[in-house]
Amino acid sequence: MKLSVSGIDFAYRGNHAILEGIAFDVQPGEILCILGANGAGKSTLLKCINRILKPSQGTVLVDGKAVFDMPQREVARHIGYVPQKHPESLLTVYEAVLMGRRPHVQWSLHDQDYALVEQILHQLGLQALSMRPINSLSGGQLQKVIIARALAQSPSVLLLDEPISNLDLKNQIEVMRLVQGITRAQNLAAVITIHDLNMAMRFGDKFLFLKDKKVQAITDRSGFSPELIELVYDVAVSLHECNGHPLGVPI
Repeated sequence: MKLSVSGIDFAYRGNHAILEGIAFDVQPGEILCILGANGAGKSTLLKCINRILKPSQGTVLVDGKAVFDMPQREVARHIGYVPQKHPESLLTVYEAVLMGRRPHVQWSLHDQDYALVEQILHQLGLQALSMRPINSLSGGQLQKVIIARALAQSPSVLLLDEPISNLDLKNQIEVMRLVQGITRAQNLAAVITIHDLNMAMRFGDKFLFLKDKKVQAITDRSGFSPELIELVYDVAVSLHECNGHPLGVPI
């Protein structure tokens, strides 16, 4: 399902504006990477889309349906959210992923709920860890579990807030490949906030640059330029191609 964001304004109470007039669309099967310096409002924007925060104005539509008019339970059926930080928990991997079915459960779980969790654990290579407490996992393993829980919601939109920020290089690539593969296979509209420009260029389809509360540019890879990157990050870079992948190098 298509995600449409239009005219989002947001300010924390008593503070100056954080976001002004944010608008973009994400098509099914597409990954949009939100880029910008620390404090640009990337995480705040995801929370507005997911109705964790309430914008002062603007709309978010999932397949034409207004998210801000939905009950929170229905929002969770449409939007899977992977936050930056995960609370400590004694749940096992299986239990944590099963929690993703809560928006769809009325009174009790059914066979199809358990079957879906088994399928997701298999898809993400987590079967061998299913009885492990999640607080005993490595960073890469835990991130896959949180993604699995979001997928158990059967969403049409997937929001990921800095999903690779605390991972080593191998796990960064594994998680980004996983997200890319799932987005394509399940025809999701995915939105990722990310700091690593090179990972974004490698795995993203479209790119939204935030600065000074506004969208500075929305482009595909062909629109990347040293001038745009310097405008947003205040750092001069040169752009190259390495083994078929774009690469930005600070000067």
